[in-house]
Amino acid sequence: MSFLNQEVCGIMDFIVLYDCASSEIDIKEYPEFVFHFFNSKGLKGFYHCGNKLLPSPLVALLDMMKKKKYEHYLLMENDIVLSGSLRSFLKSVNKVDCDYMHIATDILGAPESHWPIRYIQNNPFKDIHFSWSQMYYVSFQLLTDVDDFMKENDTFFFEFLLPTVAYNKGYSVRQFENLGYNFQLSWGPPEVYEYKYQYERKLNTFYHPIKDLSIIQY
Repeated sequence: MSFLNQEVCGIMDFIVLYDCASSEIDIKEYPEFVFHFFNSKGLKGFYHCGNKLLPSPLVALLDMMKKKKYEHYLLMENDIVLSGSLRSFLKSVNKVDCDYMHIATDILGAPESHWPIRYIQNNPFKDIHFSWSQMYYVSFQLLTDVDDFMKENDTFFFEFLLPTVAYNKGYSVRQFENLGYNFQLSWGPPEVYEYKYQYERKLNTFYHPIKDLSIIQY
C-alpha cells in the first residue's frame, strides 16, 4: 500500500475501500492512508437475489462517491498485479476523456457464457453487456445512474451492470487495451496465475488473481 501511495502521488487521490464486516482496523496504525469504511453485513445481497455469493467492490465505491465526489474514479481490486510502471499507467488513464473504461479481454466469451446472468430479473435493457471488473475507470455521472438503477433492480451482477448501463445509455466507453495494456485473467486456482506472473511476466500486463504478495517485484 505504501508503494501504491507513492505511485499515485500527484496524479490521483489514493483511498482504500475497506469492508468492516469481518473485522475492523484502527486507522491510527495507518496514518499515511485514507480509508473509506463500509459494512457489507447490512446489504440484502450482492446482485444475487439476496444470496451473498460474491463480494462487490462496486457497493463500496457507490457508498464512497456519496461522500467524496470526483469527476472520475479508478477502482482496482487488491489481488491484481501490473508488470510495468503503475505510475505511467495512471498518467495514461488520467488523460483519457470518457465515462467508462473497462477490460475488454474476456476468456469466457459472450455475456451468455457467464453464470451470473441467470440471476438477472426484470431486465429493461435491449442488450446485456459483460466486462471484467477487477479494474475499471468510471465517471461520477455513470455511477449515479447505476446507483439509481440499483434502487429499482439489484439482481444485476456488477460485471453486467456497469457495461450494460454505459452502453445502453450512450455513455462514452473505452478499453484499457486501447492504451496498450494486456490482461491475464481467470477464475481458476490463484497458484496457476501466480505461476504465470512469476515465470511468464510480460511488460504492460495485468495478472489476476495474485494472492501470494511475496512474489511481486516492485
